[in-house]
Amino acid sequence: MRRTRRQCVVYAARFDGARNPMLSPLLDVLTGPLPEDAARLFHGRGLCYEGLSFLNVDWFEPVVWAVVYGDVDDDLVASIAAALAAFGEHESRVQCVSLQRRGRGTASQEVIYGALPEVCFAREAGARYERNFSANQNVGFFLDVRPGRQWLRERAQGKRVLNLFSYTCSFSVVALQGGAAEVINIDMAKSALATGQRNHALNGLPPDVFRSTRNLEDLGPYDLVISDPPSRQKRSFEADKDYARLLQQLAPMLAPGAEILACLNAPYLGAAFLPELFEAHLKSCEYVEHLPQREDFPEKDLDCCLKMQAFRQR
Repeated sequence: MRRTRRQCVVYAARFDGARNPMLSPLLDVLTGPLPEDAARLFHGRGLCYEGLSFLNVDWFEPVVWAVVYGDVDDDLVASIAAALAAFGEHESRVQCVSLQRRGRGTASQEVIYGALPEVCFAREAGARYERNFSANQNVGFFLDVRPGRQWLRERAQGKRVLNLFSYTCSFSVVALQGGAAEVINIDMAKSALATGQRNHALNGLPPDVFRSTRNLEDLGPYDLVISDPPSRQKRSFEADKDYARLLQQLAPMLAPGAEILACLNAPYLGAAFLPELFEAHLKSCEYVEHLPQREDFPEKDLDCCLKMQAFRQR
């Protein structure tokens, strides 16, 4: 039986991986078809793969983007890089494989196959979002929030939306695509909002939906509120200390029947944290649901991963 070039590279990778059996789950990824939308190919950070909790691999066509977290043995990283580079060489849709290493507050990046394209987007549900493949730790688009974006798209028609901690405005894009009457985007980082404006333009949407925090209450009331803050950002927001105050400030801004999608990406704060805060500090809202995780983000402990929880004004 004649083998395809892709099968050959997988067999070669498996031969190399036999010397390090912990790579088997990663090598299995290299046999599956690449998805059409942006996706996580391998989610080691979910602690479901023994010995590979330091590794994530994402797909942003035509780029495979791997991230190694912490102090990992160089020989092991080299084996991973070799397998991914071989995959890129023999997979026609891959033009580049890049590997980023993140330490404590630092990041470095190396292209291990091909070359980074001048322009690359994250594609999701018909929308496009700008990607920044520089050495910065965050690259402008969070894959794990897709269920939240879908939640917003499904209920945005005719609504006034407040998008707090809007970052590069992916929530704003889907809200407007879903027919929102207006979106107010709030973020402290001007560079992130500039990327958000470009994301709007990429999708044929008006860019003039950005506001300062002044008179935020006067711009309301809001039918939908998205709160997706950083979990721990010094001098800006620390979830365990500041989320309660945020909920108190929201109270006078909510329209009757308003819905809130509250997000929390803090492994040290469990799934009960937000419902308890709402009960204590925003009693007018009731808990509705906990949005499911993406299937390509398997998690051993759901208390430690991204929480996306919906609440409704009574």
